[in-house]
Amino acid sequence: MSRAPRSRRAAALAPLLAVAVAGCGVQAEDVPRAVDPPNGVSHAWATETPPHADPGAGAVPERLYLVRGSELVAVTRNVHAQPTLDELLDDLLAGPTDAEKRDGLTSALLGNDIVVGVRLAGGHATVDLTAALDETGRTDQILAFAQIVCTLTAMPGLTAVSFTRGGQPVGVPRADGSLSEAPATAADYATLVAS
Repeated sequence: MSRAPRSRRAAALAPLLAVAVAGCGVQAEDVPRAVDPPNGVSHAWATETPPHADPGAGAVPERLYLVRGSELVAVTRNVHAQPTLDELLDDLLAGPTDAEKRDGLTSALLGNDIVVGVRLAGGHATVDLTAALDETGRTDQILAFAQIVCTLTAMPGLTAVSFTRGGQPVGVPRADGSLSEAPATAADYATLVAS
């Protein structure tokens, strides 16, 4: 076999090989572009301040879960410093802002008088209630507990929430209607979160 046919084959295969290699990876882009993160609780604290944000707002994202119809809706507000658990709960219990109300958001929570306090121990928050939400006469108690659990577990390192009243465990409803005193997680309410 002579060298001429081999070099012709190599010359003919070179463009195909270049196309195949180039198509195997992600090509670099000259200009950066925004990439939308996936829906869900896990990306809550990675959201950057939007360019159209209120100039008086801070640069730290605060993720809250509000209600639209029968679904939870994740809302990111921008604050000046990482909120404590108490501050996060206070902001949630204060309900939607005027702009959020115009967007059709509401809250299943009754106000800031239903929570005595919250404490954190090893990635697990315990919320002490002043009154059981099932004693309020509301029919959306699953959404109320879901708002608290999903909002608190959106904080980095916090994975579960328990509820007490007067120091005693309180059973809370999950999205499937079951009642449990076990610590609740965002996964217990995932079917309620708007996509």
